[in-house]
Amino acid sequence: MIEFLTVLAFLQEGTTGNPTATGVFRFFAGLVLILIIYISAWSFTYWISKDE
Repeated sequence: MIEFLTVLAFLQEGTTGNPTATGVFRFFAGLVLILIIYISAWSFTYWISKDE
């Protein structure tokens, strides 16, 4: 979880003082990509480990 927060901090860098549309977009685009990767990994792990 600490790695996730570190990545979010890097994504937010440069957007806190005077956020521009590009910086805010980068933050949310990065957040969505991280969530997609996390959910995909979790889904694959679930799929590969279930008994058929």
